[in-house]
Amino acid sequence: MRNFLKPRRSPRWSSLSDEALAAHYRRHGEEGAIAELFGRYVHLVYGACRNFLPNKSAEEWRDQVMVVFERVAVYARESKIEAFNTWVFAITRNECFSRLREQERTNRYQQDWEYFEKSSAPVMENEGLLRLYQVEEPDTGQLLENAMAKLEDKQRRCIELFYGQGKSYREVAEATGFTLKQVKSYLQNGKRRLESELGGPFQQSER
Repeated sequence: MRNFLKPRRSPRWSSLSDEALAAHYRRHGEEGAIAELFGRYVHLVYGACRNFLPNKSAEEWRDQVMVVFERVAVYARESKIEAFNTWVFAITRNECFSRLREQERTNRYQQDWEYFEKSSAPVMENEGLLRLYQVEEPDTGQLLENAMAKLEDKQRRCIELFYGQGKSYREVAEATGFTLKQVKSYLQNGKRRLESELGGPFQQSER
């Protein structure tokens, strides 16, 4: 940790101001200039990451500091920087908030997935429809095609992807843009409709 906060710096750059270093790096792309800025601001960026991401570990804070300075190295080649300290703080804040938003999306997705997995009557408990998709007899195929035509478009799309193409719940959700709960609903309701339409042939395929 101590070495991370005190990286090696070259005396060549020590007399230049932050803005002069940023301008030199923008013109020439010399990594020594950005390394000097890293050395001057790493402890401040680290402290800001701790404040913005209080529930993370020291290792995650260090990783976030590296993400910030990776962005700094890119943006500093493209931008004329008037006040480096304000600029680097803004980047730090934006990158930390971006990480928080991404974590929030991940958490929501995980909650949806857990709810979906724990909910009752999983679709795959009934494999009759899957076997119907695998039967190559013309009469059976025509029955299935006629029944599928009577489904709502969303139900038909989910059933085709899940049973016909063997995609997972998550892959169906990604392909259609539906939520996992919507996918489950369309599959279950569509399957019930097919059971009603197919009647005897569907029930027979499950034995």
